[in-house]
Amino acid sequence: MARLRVLWDLIRPFRGRLLLAALLTAVLTLLSALPPLVMQYLIDDVATKKNWHMMVPAVLFVSLLPIWSAWFTFLNRVYIAAIGQRLVVDLRTALYEHVLNLSMRFHGKVGAGPLMNRLMTDVSIVQNMVTGETLSTLSSGGMLIFGVAMAFHINSRLAWGVVLAIILCALNYRKYSRLIRSANLELREMMDEVTGTLQERLAGVRLVKTYCRERDETNAFLVSTDKALEIGMRTEMLSVSLNTSARLIAGLISTVVWCGAVWFILKGEDGMTFGKLQAINAYLWMALNPAINLTIVADTLVQATASLDRILDVTHEPIDIKEKKGAYELSEASGELRFEDVDFAYVPGSPLFQHLNMTFPAGKMTALVGHTGCGKTTVTSLLMRLWEVQGGAVTLDGHDVRDITMRSLRKHIGVVPQESVMFEGSISSNIAYGMPEATQEQIEEAARAAQIHEHIMTLPAGYASWLGKGGVQISVGQKQRIAIARAILLKPAVLILDEATSSLDSESEAAIQVAMKIVLKGRTSVVVAHRLSTIVAADQIIAMDHGEIIEKGTHDELMQIEGGLYQRLYHELQGKHVDGEVTQ
Repeated sequence: MARLRVLWDLIRPFRGRLLLAALLTAVLTLLSALPPLVMQYLIDDVATKKNWHMMVPAVLFVSLLPIWSAWFTFLNRVYIAAIGQRLVVDLRTALYEHVLNLSMRFHGKVGAGPLMNRLMTDVSIVQNMVTGETLSTLSSGGMLIFGVAMAFHINSRLAWGVVLAIILCALNYRKYSRLIRSANLELREMMDEVTGTLQERLAGVRLVKTYCRERDETNAFLVSTDKALEIGMRTEMLSVSLNTSARLIAGLISTVVWCGAVWFILKGEDGMTFGKLQAINAYLWMALNPAINLTIVADTLVQATASLDRILDVTHEPIDIKEKKGAYELSEASGELRFEDVDFAYVPGSPLFQHLNMTFPAGKMTALVGHTGCGKTTVTSLLMRLWEVQGGAVTLDGHDVRDITMRSLRKHIGVVPQESVMFEGSISSNIAYGMPEATQEQIEEAARAAQIHEHIMTLPAGYASWLGKGGVQISVGQKQRIAIARAILLKPAVLILDEATSSLDSESEAAIQVAMKIVLKGRTSVVVAHRLSTIVAADQIIAMDHGEIIEKGTHDELMQIEGGLYQRLYHELQGKHVDGEVTQ
């Protein structure tokens, strides 16, 4: 039922055009059914009885049939093509929008590769089913019914052979369809794995080259594709077996019907004539060809069903984080953030935070420190509502973040992640990604604050310089400075910096620190950092361990706690840095 409901939702906007296409298909079916009757008439009533005066009209009528068929075929294909192209755009857009609205929990579970397969390959297959195979099935079904009916009209005893062939083809399809569907699902899952690995390796091509792993990655890819090849060959063998066995059934039954027709002519039974022999043979294949084609179409429908199921898996995935009914815009914000009795777990039954309380004062810098896995980045994700708290509340200026619109929440919060993401496009478009309407002056102002303007101006095209996919033409440090400019451009009340300067050299970092003092003035900043210079400058430091706040205070205050968590972390970091540079 779920499949039918989805198909109906897809088809409903196009039902008028699909109905017209179905009518055109019916006309084409009728036109293709007329020639055998005309041939019977030419043989039995014109040639045999020597009615020469009837020959010209009959031949003229037969000659016009291809012209009519060509015209209606043209109209039919134009309509179907238009419907198909619009359908694939609508379905892919709706699916893409849903995927973007799904939570980080879903994206972490599924991965980008499988989602790309669903958006591109599976949507195209479903499109073919709805606009191509569905109408083809209607046409084949109509020809099958018409062919059987005309066969019974000409000779009922021979027509039962046609019915037998159709029944055998149906049983043959039933035998193979489940095997084909199972193999197709296995192949899709294998291709998801291959695509996911391929995307991951291409995104990390710099690392692959750094460690000279090109040959190893190629061999690993070959192993994966060989497995996919094996499954693909099994799928093709099943499809070929289905079609071949259907053709064998049709050929054997055709021979039996021919022999029966010749026997009736020789015996003079059932009024069988040479014209009727030609006609019943034509209608025999008019019925049997669709029966054979339906097995081919059915093979495609099985694949489309598997694709539709994979799409449904995504569309039925609930949107965990959505705007509350009645959510309101928060036009202004001073930037005070609070965690009030917050509970959170990535995995049910394994809580990370339990009754967590913390405050990020407006206009102040708060540094989060602790060992990997203590919950620092999770705190920033909850502030942005990338994940949802399971208990308690996160507030911005006293407003529960669940009560305000996500657009207005994220408008007030700028983020510079540890791994800066660049999209294919100009440097300007990357800086202005969160604020597409920004002027060139605003973009350049943000770039100057991030200490990247001078470098951009040395490029031949300046801000119009094109970044490839992932920004492979620029260094990691330059990416981070562009990401900082992107966040600064929003002029947010809150700025989250997750290891934002980790990939910069000392000189670049020192320059950015000076700029940041100006940028952060009057703004709340939440900093996840390991660099001593960033930590020491914070107005407040929160030391965390296993999702709990262990210590809180300024650098000087926390250093007074002998053997405390922050003091130990500070000495660890001090051992890893010399003049701000990592030594190990």
